[in-house]
Amino acid sequence: MSQLNGSGHSPIMLLPLLLVVASLWTAAAFDGNLVTVEEARSNAVDSSSPPARIVGGSSASLNQFPHQVALLRQGSLFCGGSLITSKWVLTAAHCVYDGNQVVQPSLLTVLAGTVNLNQGGVRRSVRRIIPHERYGNFRNDIAVMELQQAYQIGRSISTITLRRMAVPNGSTVTISGWGRLYNNGPFPNTLQYTRVTALSSLACARETGFNGGILCLRSPVNNGACNGDSGGPAVYNNQLVGVANFVINGCGSSRPDGYAQVSDFVQWIETRIN
Repeated sequence: MSQLNGSGHSPIMLLPLLLVVASLWTAAAFDGNLVTVEEARSNAVDSSSPPARIVGGSSASLNQFPHQVALLRQGSLFCGGSLITSKWVLTAAHCVYDGNQVVQPSLLTVLAGTVNLNQGGVRRSVRRIIPHERYGNFRNDIAVMELQQAYQIGRSISTITLRRMAVPNGSTVTISGWGRLYNNGPFPNTLQYTRVTALSSLACARETGFNGGILCLRSPVNNGACNGDSGGPAVYNNQLVGVANFVINGCGSSRPDGYAQVSDFVQWIETRIN
């Protein structure tokens, strides 16, 4: 197991049922612990802080995010995703693994067309799952899922366009999900969203040690992505720019959240779904 440059800390990847200590080679000094958004609560910031909502203080209105889907495993929320065609969903690779094996598609259901997990919406079974073949150590953390039956596109269920170029430094980006409302807090029934700020690729490399493939999104302390938001969208100018991957030093910390930068994976995505 290699140590990170600049510290003796190793990143910790927390999957739903298994704790895995993962090594990570970095190109820059790094002094934080990376955890997938899936179980970020275990490294949460000081619990004595006010219980600010991690995903943000706003509940989404009906049809506000028609591309947003919930991924259900045996009926329970475990991740988010985005509808990129009527029959394909983009999510995070770490959402579709159970240990070293890809989850059986028959165990998963996609819910679209609602902001309330317990009311409305349309469910679809999953036909097949394709994670990035080079996924590992927080890199290439994307996957596509083909549905058994296409969604009917309309006002409440719609696709989102993939962005083909990087997000400008300092841009306001919207993230959304059904992740925990605050550190160790409950999962909401209603979809939550908040606005965050995109960092430059250079600043992102300094924060994470990754050169390329990652979009860093900064938000105030006690805001940002948390477990349950994995795989969910980051949107700029009505285009999908990011897929929720990891947080640094726990959700709601002062460090930026890491999203897979969609523009770096457009060719991979389009090759798999076409």
